Amino acid sequence: MVLQDLRAGGAERVSILLVNELAARGVVVGLALFRRKGEFLGLVDPRVRIAEMGGRGWSAAILPLIRHIRRTRPSAILGAMVSANTASVVAGRLARTGARILLTEHNQVDKNAAQFRGSRSYRAIPWIYPLADGVICVSEGVRESLLRYSGLAPDRAVVIHNPIVSADILDKAAQPCMHRWFGDGGPPVLLAVGRLTPAKDYPTLLRAFAALRRTRSARLLILGEGAERAGIEALAASLGISDDIELAGFTDNPYAYMARADLFVLASAWEGFPTVLVEALACGAPAVATDCPSGPHEILCGGDLGALVPVGDHLALAAAMANALDTAPPRAARVERGRSFTAGKAADAYMRALAGAAP
Repeated sequence: MVLQDLRAGGAERVSILLVNELAARGVVVGLALFRRKGEFLGLVDPRVRIAEMGGRGWSAAILPLIRHIRRTRPSAILGAMVSANTASVVAGRLARTGARILLTEHNQVDKNAAQFRGSRSYRAIPWIYPLADGVICVSEGVRESLLRYSGLAPDRAVVIHNPIVSADILDKAAQPCMHRWFGDGGPPVLLAVGRLTPAKDYPTLLRAFAALRRTRSARLLILGEGAERAGIEALAASLGISDDIELAGFTDNPYAYMARADLFVLASAWEGFPTVLVEALACGAPAVATDCPSGPHEILCGGDLGALVPVGDHLALAAAMANALDTAPPRAARVERGRSFTAGKAADAYMRALAGAAP
């Protein structure tokens, strides 16, 4: 598997779950990283071989990756996300070892291409992706986005839902959570988890929380780091809600928080397949989400397991949060849904795809 690095992120987390599951089955698995860095390095199974290609971008990684492929002779190469996908195709074809090359897409390609205007890797997608043996998309919405942007033939892209839930996650959910807001008898705690980026639309979440606070007491805990921190803090201050919000940064065990939160909230403008929403359900948290492209509609069964509201509508989100705090879908149903996205089920499908069979 080829990745840029192992910084904290949903795609990185599920990639690790996949390679760990394959390694546990006795498959010889390697991680080829542009840079050997990131908060998730310690989560990789010791049986997974990690190699660093060097360089900051996909073009700098190509020559080292060609040498690595020729030296290790993998039967299959699996790229993960756009830059690593591009490098995987170019290096895999130039190495001429006959390895099967599959790519994985984790997000809305057309929306990300508009956000990262000028990115060479996104501009290369229509030319590079058809040279792969196939593309695995993590949701139907991601597949539709990829086909719109790339012009790829529909039969070249398939959907395999992410490997998300493992025994390790459930073990971590049962561990103590020492945050002062849990168990203090105070107002309910709402939880959001994800990088502080425009895609997560934290401004809408904060405005929704401010509207909720006008009718009832509540607190909002946000786990994650990113370039938007200062703007989020400034908006919280301007809305007068700073005392009831905490940006707690990155944690390697968000599951203990999910298991104790009164409500999990996803306010994203767009997603690929939001791992954190599945994890929250698996840990037992009630959830509400924007009906963004793509993933929440599939995960929450069209709204049966948690309210879906229009993207950017903070008043609708505030109303959904208030309603969910009073009346949530049965815990057993949402836990069962969350725990259906197992690493084992995804690994079965990936093994078939890597072998050239329909997943």
